[in-house]
Amino acid sequence: MPYLISDLDHTLLNEKGELSEFTRKVIRQSDWQVMLASARMPSQMVDLITELKLTGPQLALNGAVLFQYQNERLERLQHQPVPDKLAQQLFELVHQQLKLPIQWVADNKFWSTEWTPQVQMEIDYSGVKVQYASQLPTITIDDFLIQIPDPIKFNQVQNLIHEQLPNLTLADSGDGYLVITAPGVNKAQAVHYLLNQNIPSHQILAVGDDLNDLPMLKAAGIPMAVANAKPALKAVAKKILLDNESDGIAHFLQQS
Repeated sequence: MPYLISDLDHTLLNEKGELSEFTRKVIRQSDWQVMLASARMPSQMVDLITELKLTGPQLALNGAVLFQYQNERLERLQHQPVPDKLAQQLFELVHQQLKLPIQWVADNKFWSTEWTPQVQMEIDYSGVKVQYASQLPTITIDDFLIQIPDPIKFNQVQNLIHEQLPNLTLADSGDGYLVITAPGVNKAQAVHYLLNQNIPSHQILAVGDDLNDLPMLKAAGIPMAVANAKPALKAVAKKILLDNESDGIAHFLQQS
């Protein structure tokens, strides 16, 4: 049975961050196995998993956590947090040297060094509850998030982090979001997990819209992109679907 691995925001979901009724109906009635792969926290994905009646593995935090949600219980299948030393070095570079706000996820909680308009946008869009701390707590960090709306400053910060901490994985998640995970951790973890479960490569399809989806598409047997995807994704895609506002994934599943 084929697997479809799908990004959420701007791919499966519309521009309001919602599932259309058509997409919900098609996925619930489909024989396909659907796996969500998102930069969101697991807790932010539970309602969608329930709505779509998904029972298989799901990928969160850009690859840091692979989990399953069944019987109102969330079970981690894989966990690849940022090593403590690298986490502290990144925090010191971004917050203490560059004087930039930084967010992180730890123990399924969303943290920020301060309130910013971008943090408020995240609250309004996803409903996440934010905890604030001026210092990095002594707990395991799943991933970091830096929100930089200015594209020039975004590239400067991304390049600086890459130069000083080259082992970390940096992913442009779109809309000025820079997601930082442990070395080698990205959305391709979803594909690798299925391959390790003896799912043939030609039965693994992946679809996304932004640059953080690119490793997943490159690893999948059949990479696809929605019509609103970045050019880099369309360049590797074997099939271009309708855009997210036109229920591209649902139409693909219905016709397959």
